Amino acid sequence: MSTSPTDAPQSFTGMFGVDVFISYGHIDNQSNWVTHFHTALQRRLQELLGTERVVVWRDVKLNGTDAFEDVIRNNVATSALFVSVLSPRYIASPSCKNELDWFVAAGERGNGLRLETQSRLVRVVKTRLPEGTQPSNFNATLGYEFFESDPQNPDIFREFPSQEGLSRFEKFADRLDVLAQTVARILFKLKQVQPSPQGVGRTIFLASATIDLEPRRASIRSELAGRGHTVLPTEPLSESGPELKIEVEAHLAKADLSVHLIGRTYGLIPDEETRSFGEIQYDSACAQRARPGFHQLVWIPEDLESPTERQQVFLKKVRENVDVSASGKRDVFETSFESFKEGLLDVVSRKPEPPPIPKPIKTKAVYLLCDQPDLRHEQLEKIKSYLRSRGHPVELPPFQGEPEELRAMEEELIGDTDAALIYYGTAKDLWVKRKRKNVLKVLSSRQRGRDYARALYLATPRDDMKEDFLNIPDRNFPESEAFSPLLLLGDCEEFQPEKLDDFIKLLEETP
Repeated sequence: MSTSPTDAPQSFTGMFGVDVFISYGHIDNQSNWVTHFHTALQRRLQELLGTERVVVWRDVKLNGTDAFEDVIRNNVATSALFVSVLSPRYIASPSCKNELDWFVAAGERGNGLRLETQSRLVRVVKTRLPEGTQPSNFNATLGYEFFESDPQNPDIFREFPSQEGLSRFEKFADRLDVLAQTVARILFKLKQVQPSPQGVGRTIFLASATIDLEPRRASIRSELAGRGHTVLPTEPLSESGPELKIEVEAHLAKADLSVHLIGRTYGLIPDEETRSFGEIQYDSACAQRARPGFHQLVWIPEDLESPTERQQVFLKKVRENVDVSASGKRDVFETSFESFKEGLLDVVSRKPEPPPIPKPIKTKAVYLLCDQPDLRHEQLEKIKSYLRSRGHPVELPPFQGEPEELRAMEEELIGDTDAALIYYGTAKDLWVKRKRKNVLKVLSSRQRGRDYARALYLATPRDDMKEDFLNIPDRNFPESEAFSPLLLLGDCEEFQPEKLDDFIKLLEETP
């Protein structure tokens, strides 16, 4: 049985991270009454709903350091139903009162506390309480008593034990089944409820997070959905690297905002990839920054300690990748989670500014020349994605066929495109020189001159030949009097879209 939504993050209701939150006083679990209650309720709900994807959560406190208030608070705020196990200890407990207040507050500012005529608050009375001591929030809520009064002496009551084999256990099982059936009906209705018609709010890409940050991610998803925003993705992402990138780019194309939560661990790396799920989504969103109206928000905990070695590299990239251009669209926040969430909700509540009327841009095809080993190079992927996001078709060189066939196809590609961008990654300098000469040769034979854009992109790793190019003034390298100089782009460091600015200018500002 799972007791944490991070173990089974896909809840039955979908829009809520937790289906049922159990709030209780820990004194009441000294004989494991709450543990057995939790287990029986989850198993029965799985049977009634026909799926194991039912998240029932409670704080399993072993000692004073095991419970983290922010985790509990996030799980409360993202719960579909709130079950209070009432007892004298529950009434006297400040932490139980806090949990109840958090749920009520989240419901009032989000999805409401009632579904049709039924409350999302459920009252389980384990131990009989003195008259008038129950919290006022439960005055009009579903209530289930797990005890009975002695028919001979009304002052005496007997609780239903949760352990099978004990006297009156059958009454416990009967009462729990009635409770489970009611809860299942409410959960099923909540699953059918659409948060709001699509198009009413914003469309937000909420990047998947590492397991330690999943409760916070679920909190954001619930809050955004409850306010009428469309949150993508709605289904788990692919575990295959190539398919994942396609899915993420498709979701981002629909979104006007992306949200990324980055913590101390690097996370899983999908098949056929070298980057984690989180870094792939982050990089894909970065490539969207040039799109009018798109905004990227990144959160890093202000008290982040001891990130893993691989994560330190990623965090360094994120911190150095803050957008300092005039667009100001990418923001990295190192604050408390509550502060970040408040800022996010403020951003999405604003009416989006109408995108500026773009200048007419003639779509121009780009021949992206690369050596075969560089096809999987991360920087090449980013360049390709960025050019396509600007509306420019990208052609890659062929690698399968006879030498004569490959040369002929390359000549056709140069003749059919409007620009050539040579990717200088792990290729030998001889390969680069041949490609530069071949482009000029084909253009000369087809009488195409200064209208054809040519550029050489200097990618990692840095070497002596690339160092020589980096030292050329004005980043323009003359190759022939009949042509404009070859543009030198990149700096043998990580790719950033602005490193293609001069090339994009040639593409989009020339007839």
